[in-house]
Amino acid sequence: MTRKEFVTKAVEILSEHYSPGESKALAVRILTHFLGLSDYEYSVDPGVTVPRSELKPLEKALEELAIYRPVQYVIGKENFAGHEFNVCEDVLIPRPETEQLCRIAEKMIRAKGNPTTRILDACTGSGCIAYTLAALFPKAEILGCDISEKALKIAQGQQVYINGQKTIPLPQKPIFFKADILEEPSAAGMYLEDMDFIFSNPPYVMESEKDTMDENVLGFEPHLALFVPDNDPLRFYRALGKWAMELLVSSGEALFEINEFLAKETAELFESMGFSDIEIIEDFRDKKRFVHFTKW
Repeated sequence: MTRKEFVTKAVEILSEHYSPGESKALAVRILTHFLGLSDYEYSVDPGVTVPRSELKPLEKALEELAIYRPVQYVIGKENFAGHEFNVCEDVLIPRPETEQLCRIAEKMIRAKGNPTTRILDACTGSGCIAYTLAALFPKAEILGCDISEKALKIAQGQQVYINGQKTIPLPQKPIFFKADILEEPSAAGMYLEDMDFIFSNPPYVMESEKDTMDENVLGFEPHLALFVPDNDPLRFYRALGKWAMELLVSSGEALFEINEFLAKETAELFESMGFSDIEIIEDFRDKKRFVHFTKW
């Protein structure tokens, strides 16, 4: 079977579950991943025969895609902010909105002009925020926390490089530790005071929103990292506000990813807690996706 024949067969199978364009993109992605090819190599040499030894993992990948397992979990990788991260069902798949959070965070940090800044990434998951900032600010002290030990194991095992160059490893990797942000910071057993920045993508999807979500998200991504009860949808922001009030230095800043339907309520919560310069920021889809504030 040639590369082109595999893609044609895969599209036929996947078209029962995905659009033709998405089916082809998925087929090419698993083919290039398992054969170690670039998209360019597939395009210029589609007639090359696929080694028989590689057909079994490709067929297994197709079976997983056919039950809506996300392709990122099938191949165990996702690209984010120029880096490749290991992912599995124990962590959320990094999304473009969170990559935008990192770009906003970069501007915030550069505006302060302190190369040895202290940063906390709360609810770190795969560690994508913490590592992305560590690659941008190699002299910064970056900590990441999560309640999930499985997620922390994934985060601790990431291999991220400066500017994506595998010959330039991070001089200082983030420090990851277990913590429940619904508890007091002191319960974490870490020195967390004097933080200059706190960033977070906490759980914020209401249980009632499940009906609008895709099956590949509901069936495979960790609900612990996604959902909050309808009767207390801001529980994690209330907790993050307490952490920010206790841990941030004067003029310290926080930036959180938020539920677009609760942007006003989230901003009002932080205002009621005594924070200043509160700003709601839209994402690239013009949705109210982030809240930024300063502690004075």
